Amino acid sequence: MTATAPPASPLRLSGHPIQRCGALALAELAGRDRPEDLDAGDLQSAAERIAGDVAFAATASPGQAGYDWWKVLFALYPNSKPTHAKRERDRTAMRAEMHKLLGPDQGRDTVRPCVFCDQECTVLWSKSTLPMFDSVRAINVLPPRSLGWPVCRGCRLAAWALPYGAWLTAGSATVLTCADGRVEREFVARNVQRAHRIRQLGFSSLAAGVGPEAVALRALRKHALTSPAPATLWMFKNDNQEPWLRVTSTRGGVTPFLARMLTMPPCRRAWSDLRRAMHRTDASGRTVLSGATAAARTLFDPELAPRDRLVSELFRRSTDLDTLTPQQIDDRRTLLAVYLEVMHAMDTTRLQPLAHMLADWITAESSRGRFNEYRRASGSAYPLHKLLMTASARLYLNGAQPVDAAETIDDLLAAGTQGWRLRAALWFQVLAELKRRELALADGQADEPSEDEQADPHFDGPDPLSDDDNDEDFT
Repeated sequence: MTATAPPASPLRLSGHPIQRCGALALAELAGRDRPEDLDAGDLQSAAERIAGDVAFAATASPGQAGYDWWKVLFALYPNSKPTHAKRERDRTAMRAEMHKLLGPDQGRDTVRPCVFCDQECTVLWSKSTLPMFDSVRAINVLPPRSLGWPVCRGCRLAAWALPYGAWLTAGSATVLTCADGRVEREFVARNVQRAHRIRQLGFSSLAAGVGPEAVALRALRKHALTSPAPATLWMFKNDNQEPWLRVTSTRGGVTPFLARMLTMPPCRRAWSDLRRAMHRTDASGRTVLSGATAAARTLFDPELAPRDRLVSELFRRSTDLDTLTPQQIDDRRTLLAVYLEVMHAMDTTRLQPLAHMLADWITAESSRGRFNEYRRASGSAYPLHKLLMTASARLYLNGAQPVDAAETIDDLLAAGTQGWRLRAALWFQVLAELKRRELALADGQADEPSEDEQADPHFDGPDPLSDDDNDEDFT
């Protein structure tokens, strides 16, 4: 007896960020492990659900539950029937319109391969129903003799399931792609819960100041020990006013960095400390930017423009010693050293001879004058070069042996980011050496660690990668 082949899946996962997000959202809504596990019944159930939610939002008035969901639809599907200014305000009629839009392919036109998954189809869609695709007026970029992009039913449903799986604001959406599918599913699953809350209670029910970077970092962290895959965030707006797309990515070293950081108490404390320092509120005390999101953004770079924002933030926030405890300085030094080692294969211990030389020069004078000279020169190559020459000459005249670190100095003073990273690392090395020599550098005294921190050297408080939105009740 010949075995019967299993029926082909009506939805195939493609490489397109929008299709992937929507397809994963459909699987999450149906309780399936993968989009390929969906069957025709799952797609029909999804069509019913999406049509009902769209009809509810399209007929809501400002101030009513559901109107914020209409804002989401308006930002993604401009001039579609549910978002048009002259749309039908009857919920039953709107649901019927959506059923036609998301219904089975009737095969009444030329058969073409789906633009996403290559399955045969006859339905053509464009900008009004397909986020970030061209209008039918842009015929020079559409398939030959076509009035739109061919899209099969599964991918049409994925396009309208996008808001369920994306990170949403009232005017934009963010989707995530990653070579590790588990990270993508984690991101989508969290957003499906969040979207449910938006549809029920609106954006005002969400924690303020939280962004997609914090959610993405948690997803990466969950699989950091087993997958070093980087992630990319695609944030876009699709309206008729000024559509835009912004792409930010982590580098391949971020997940190994997270894995190392989470096993080292000083790094965990430094990350939590950075989160607190970067948390922003307005005059009324309302959160403008959560610390979890602000810190997570330091690990995401604009497309093709790596910036090492974590290095910048650690250095910039560690020059006012009156606000820092010795433990905070040590923790930040450790976090920076781990980051540079994992992300750039840099060995910061090579800076120790120069740190010792600078500490010798600073401690040879009882006042804080020399330290302040170094603080002013520490971040710039030319002033630092002059200071190193001055310090080396003065110590030599006092009988000290010259430091043999010519190659390190060349790298330290090099133009570009490599020299800047080393200068930041040198700053922390010098502070550590001055601390070892018990030189008081701060005029005041920052708050000491809590009793818990003093009693337990492994104390690191709550999960340093949790986002402020984590404990919302998604009912």
